[in-house]
Amino acid sequence: MDAVMSNKQIKHKKIMNVVKEKDLEGLNKRLKGIKGVAKTLETDINNGIDDDEKKIAQRRKNFGSNAYKKPPPEGFLRTTWRPLQEFAILNKLMNILAALILFLAATAVGSYVPSAHKPKEVMMDGDKIEVLRSARRRKISTSEIVVGDVVCLKMGDKVPADGLFLKGDNLQVEDGESADAVQVNEQNPFLFSGSQVVDGYGGCQMMVTTVGMKKKWCEIMSQHSHDGKSDEEEEIPTVENRVNQLIRSIRNKLALPVALIGSAVVLVRYFTGTTKDIDGNQEFIDGHTTHGDFFGSSVLKFVAAAFVTVVVAIPESLRLCMPLTVFYSKKRMMADMEMVSDLSGWEKMPFVTTICTDKTGTLSMNQMKVEKFSVGKYSLVKEAYFSNVSDSLKNLLEEGITLNTSGSVRKSTTPTDKAILSWAVHDLEMDMGVKSTCKVVNLAAFDSQKKRSGVLMEREVDKTVHVHWKGEAEVILEMCSSYYDISGTSKDLDAEQKAEFQRIIQVMKESSLQCIAFAYNNIIKDEPADATTGDQTDGSRQTLKEDGLVLLALVGINDPSLPQMKSVVEDCQKAGIDVKMFTGNDVSMAKDIARGCGILTGTPNQEEEGEVIKGEQFRVYSPNERNEKVDKIRVMENSSPDDRLLMVKTLKKQGHIVAVCGNATNGDAWAMIEADVGISMGIREGTGAGGIGVSSKKISDIVILDGNFASVPKVVRSSIGIYNNIQKFIQFQLTLNLATLAVFFISVVSAGEIPLNSSHVLWLNLIINTLAALALATEKPTEEQIRNRRPLNRGRKEKVPPLISMIMWRNILGQVVYQIAVVLVLLFEADSIFGIEYVTVRNSLIFNAFMLCQVFNEFNARNLENIKSVFKGIHRDIPFLLVIAVTICVQMVFVEFLLYRDRDYFERLELRDWSICFGFAVISWPIDWIVKYIPVREKSDVDEA
Repeated sequence: MDAVMSNKQIKHKKIMNVVKEKDLEGLNKRLKGIKGVAKTLETDINNGIDDDEKKIAQRRKNFGSNAYKKPPPEGFLRTTWRPLQEFAILNKLMNILAALILFLAATAVGSYVPSAHKPKEVMMDGDKIEVLRSARRRKISTSEIVVGDVVCLKMGDKVPADGLFLKGDNLQVEDGESADAVQVNEQNPFLFSGSQVVDGYGGCQMMVTTVGMKKKWCEIMSQHSHDGKSDEEEEIPTVENRVNQLIRSIRNKLALPVALIGSAVVLVRYFTGTTKDIDGNQEFIDGHTTHGDFFGSSVLKFVAAAFVTVVVAIPESLRLCMPLTVFYSKKRMMADMEMVSDLSGWEKMPFVTTICTDKTGTLSMNQMKVEKFSVGKYSLVKEAYFSNVSDSLKNLLEEGITLNTSGSVRKSTTPTDKAILSWAVHDLEMDMGVKSTCKVVNLAAFDSQKKRSGVLMEREVDKTVHVHWKGEAEVILEMCSSYYDISGTSKDLDAEQKAEFQRIIQVMKESSLQCIAFAYNNIIKDEPADATTGDQTDGSRQTLKEDGLVLLALVGINDPSLPQMKSVVEDCQKAGIDVKMFTGNDVSMAKDIARGCGILTGTPNQEEEGEVIKGEQFRVYSPNERNEKVDKIRVMENSSPDDRLLMVKTLKKQGHIVAVCGNATNGDAWAMIEADVGISMGIREGTGAGGIGVSSKKISDIVILDGNFASVPKVVRSSIGIYNNIQKFIQFQLTLNLATLAVFFISVVSAGEIPLNSSHVLWLNLIINTLAALALATEKPTEEQIRNRRPLNRGRKEKVPPLISMIMWRNILGQVVYQIAVVLVLLFEADSIFGIEYVTVRNSLIFNAFMLCQVFNEFNARNLENIKSVFKGIHRDIPFLLVIAVTICVQMVFVEFLLYRDRDYFERLELRDWSICFGFAVISWPIDWIVKYIPVREKSDVDEA
């Protein structure tokens, strides 16, 4: 039995490989066609598989389940245990343990929050699909599909698994790899999971060959997730990695050495007899001090405080700041219809140099409408449709539009078809019931290369056969030898008449209209098969005649640009971002749309050579020519998915940081994957499309939910805001860390005492860092920050600006020096300057003043530029002021009701003492104002420590 099962699995693996590679020869020869596959999989093509639970379970066991196995997110306890192993030795001392717990909490939360709030993947496992089992149709979840199932497909379905086409008419899918819908038939029977069925009738069915993680779509996404971008490009380091590097540097190069030196000084002072107890007695006397005296002395307190200071001085809170800032900003971005799918998206957006965007539905409104209708040489207004157009011509148009346009008015394959159907029903008052009076003999689906589609039909009434073609006007015109005038009379199409029609087509294009032509011809029933050469979908069917057609009519379709698009493109250009446009339209329409959006700024006479280029032309350039010309290109018209991918690769080789805006169903999938930032454009209200597909979300770093390109500059602003808020917290955090270390070291070396004990330091880290991260996370980007944005260029080997700029270092050091001075003045001169005699009051004063200096330094940290006023824009940042108020209130409660309980070291503060503390804190503002006059030179190639 095991050998039999093994043999089945081997055969199934061969079937999966043939389907995955689209190996039609292997399908027909090695597997003996679809019938051979069905026999191997024990599938009855007519009745489906046996609807027996045991047999279905056996299939699932042999060939796998169709459920998508999503790895579970790393748990909170696991993220806590990892850092715990590094510091477990510190658990013997209570204060050190408390510091350790604080450190662990920041690390664990920093790792856990991004995972917990990561946008949920759009899975298909819960979708329902219709299958044929035991000759009965039934709806099941896509996760219940097994190999061999016969799946029934209709327009709007998503293909649930990889498989082979069985039967159906005009089955078309959008697979994300092609710009247009792909025709599925006997010559191309391969179907892949995630593809969208956009047309098809006649009971379309497929046979499932591959399920679960073995599906082609899952393998592609897995490869994209693990392999990342090209090895040749220099990746932009993530903020998380840079922060981790900063934390390691401070820990290894600063915190640990200070702790070791400080502890050594304490021990030297103790064993040399310098250290005295609270009564002023020498603690160590050679020959008299016992081990018990040693462990009961203040040395242990100093050493514990040293290690607590070191643990807290390591800026682990930065790990908490990042997810908190991103999480808060993502909530705000969602309100602007922006969603971050991958955190690397916002990290790269501030450095983007080029945005490549699809035209349809991104720069245009994607609400197409027929604006012109031309019969013969005359352009007709709506009121003249019925009075001037003959009934016979209207009937022919009804047939051509109804049978050769996919979908319906409400649900259509393409915006173009929807516009034509809507116009025909509402303006021509066409009868959609004409389908019931005709029989479709053969179809030629729309071909993006030939730019046309056709249908061969037979009328039920008189059994006459007719061919109808629809497509790009120039293409259809070349297939015609005559035309109908407005009265329905057929006239010869000589060279002069053809030139006149070409002029009409050109006028429409110059008005930014997409020109579509309709043509038809009678087919003589007894005409030999070889006389009708042309497109075909099945070798056994009669082919479609391609020449000698009669031109019926021309229509001009308008796809207006979004009204605000010109100002949006200008905003991008002011920010140093070059905008390029992909489109499948021809040169005339592409230029008009680009000018309307501001991508092309000159008039047609001022246009520079090379600004507008065809995809085919770009494709045949040599690599050196592409590298030389790609920067000048503004519009690529008639571009295929391969052309778009090639442009993105070329731009990256030239050093650009590239973002691609588009949709996987428009053929932008591979360009979005290759780009540094992939931006999926959702569907705006009223466009009539179904939203973003599974594959679009999967390959995207950022999703614009409303599909409006005007949101792209907002994404840039939001990303700059997140990056700058993290920098603000780093500036604030390092000021606290460096000041704490410096105060500890200087006071231990010079005075042999620690003004801030372990409890102080823990409170500072617990309250100040947590609330400061929350306060600074609410900041919105300023205009100065937007203007100071500096795009990168890989080609010039530019490095990412350092996380800690020279301006930030200047601000940090200025505040650190001031805070050290405050602590030392209170430590040594509190009695002489302020008349404070009691050590307990002095200790409380030092702690409180140092704490309030950190609170007021949050105002200074709001500005990373040389802005002198700490209050600029403060009235717009109410959340920041609320957090500051809460911090001060919590500090007052702690000092007045909790701290004073340790009466040996602390005392409540009077109003005069609070005034002194607030005075020292407020002085940090003019100190910041003075420090910002110190000139610094930014170095673009400076790497953070």
